[in-house]
Amino acid sequence: MESFRNQDMRAEEKLGEFMDEYFYSRLNSKGNSPLSFRRLNDKTSQLNGVDILIEADGKSMAIDEKASIYYSNVMIPTFAFELDSIQRGKSEPVEGWLINDELATEYYMLIWPNVKCIRKDGQWIRKDIKSLQKDDFTIVEAFLVPKQDIRKELERRGYNREHLLWYAQRMREMYNQQNVMIKEKIDEEIEFSFSGQLAEKPVNIVIRKRLLQTLAKGIYLISADGYATLKGD
Repeated sequence: MESFRNQDMRAEEKLGEFMDEYFYSRLNSKGNSPLSFRRLNDKTSQLNGVDILIEADGKSMAIDEKASIYYSNVMIPTFAFELDSIQRGKSEPVEGWLINDELATEYYMLIWPNVKCIRKDGQWIRKDIKSLQKDDFTIVEAFLVPKQDIRKELERRGYNREHLLWYAQRMREMYNQQNVMIKEKIDEEIEFSFSGQLAEKPVNIVIRKRLLQTLAKGIYLISADGYATLKGD
């Protein structure tokens, strides 16, 4: 079984540097004054589900960045939200970040990154995730989505917290011995997945981007040259 977590964490660190320099530092408040932002790297904040704290006009936003690093350049039309997983040193699954109500997350910054390619053996391939640097990211698509709006939309469709926990347990009981990815489609916008090939064996709810677009408060295309706001202020 393979875990991509370590290489993802390093790549996410470099993506964070990209976001800080080319996005958060360029944002202005509604009063057109620069926003104040802080990246929180301490262990307590990380465990509490907060990567970025933005303050402006007397308000604050606690943001958890989530990036589809492993699928960079693929332009996948979905995003996976964790319902539960097996953490190192534990035998029982722990609640995933989407349904853990103890976390301080208010918003997700959902990120679909694109990275530079290199020429190897006569063809162009994506740079190795393990070696990515800040300026290897080219164009990044990002959705700012309130956590509770996602939960409310799922509940509207019949998937409250208890039902999501039940479904995660069902997926795990059915497929726990299979070291492959299993997907169960629920409707045109949602499916459940069990990634048995990964060490963490996560159960995710996978939501199509077109639904997330309707829930997003902001949609952005970001590059070193600047960013474009496709939705929001």
